[in-house]
Amino acid sequence: MRVVLVNSWALAAEPGAQIRADALRRELAHGLAARGHEVHVVQELRHAASVQDGPVRWHFVPPDPVARVARAALTMFGRDDANVKAPLAHLAAAVAPLKADVVHTFDLVAYAGLEALGRDVRRRGAALVAHFHGGAPARLGPLRRIERAAFATVDRFLFTARAHAEPWLRSGALADDARVVEVFETSSEFTLGDRSEARAATRLRGAPAFLHLGRLDRVKDPLTTLAAFRSFVAHTPGAHLTFAWTDAPMEAEVRRAAAGLPVTFLERVAPEQVELLLRAADALVQASTREVCGRAVLEAFACGTPSLLTDIPAFHRLTDGGRVGALFPVGDAAALAQAMARMPYAELRGPVTERFRSKLSFPALAAAVDDVYTSLRHR
Repeated sequence: MRVVLVNSWALAAEPGAQIRADALRRELAHGLAARGHEVHVVQELRHAASVQDGPVRWHFVPPDPVARVARAALTMFGRDDANVKAPLAHLAAAVAPLKADVVHTFDLVAYAGLEALGRDVRRRGAALVAHFHGGAPARLGPLRRIERAAFATVDRFLFTARAHAEPWLRSGALADDARVVEVFETSSEFTLGDRSEARAATRLRGAPAFLHLGRLDRVKDPLTTLAAFRSFVAHTPGAHLTFAWTDAPMEAEVRRAAAGLPVTFLERVAPEQVELLLRAADALVQASTREVCGRAVLEAFACGTPSLLTDIPAFHRLTDGGRVGALFPVGDAAALAQAMARMPYAELRGPVTERFRSKLSFPALAAAVDDVYTSLRHR
């Protein structure tokens, strides 16, 4: 099959850097090519270019004047999603000549772009796949009509968990969930590495050593993590909790709550340090109230590190219902403390590694997406 992956988010300014930075599209494209597909990537970038990356052809397309003006207007009104909410006719125009059997895009909220892509695939009898990477249904009436028209042209919606489709089912944009398939959002390029070397390099402390990786905000709920740790460490004095983050609106409040506890604040860490921290930790702790997929958890799995996680849909799927991790109710510090005490950290590293290899790695993601494409062939 001829497959075109379509993406409007640019991570770099020039083609080579974009390909290196975009692990999802790069690794998924190569995985699909290895499974026998002819794969193209249509990617927005400042300047037009065509680049061959092994078996995959990348087509870089600059935004047209309509997209530029629309984004400027949306940004002026405070929209942080202007990049995808603006019309994406320039991407649709680049996709059409490729005559794909399957067009695979990565933004449900880019309904103007979905509508343009949908018109082309419907005309040719091809298929359109939309992969959820965050966002919410349209709120305004005119936008909801565009959204419904766009969603009507989509053959499969890929969500990490079916529960993530609920907002669109309630809004009416999705008439039913018959086209919804559970496919993970992304994967990780992290590797197991040497745990003792990672411990020495990061100086991560604790027996066990817990790691909170991510924002310090209400969604990640670090206060529940701290409350649980305060209870746990009273009976396990060798334990230590380390916080590393990218953004920290609750930093002052979290530091106050951590007073008197064996807690280290690493503050902002470079991406290359994240892999070492995850290798070194005995467990990742995420008390998130919601997640699209849970990138930090995927990265922890890639490093063979078990996780203590809230029982939300994304984490439930990642851990196979808690079989390779510990799940606790959102906001329940007592349950998290009990999970900290019960988790067999060392024994879980093997099952975690196998779970990543078989279900969560990029080759596994390509296999799951390939299954979706095969189902479309037999519509």
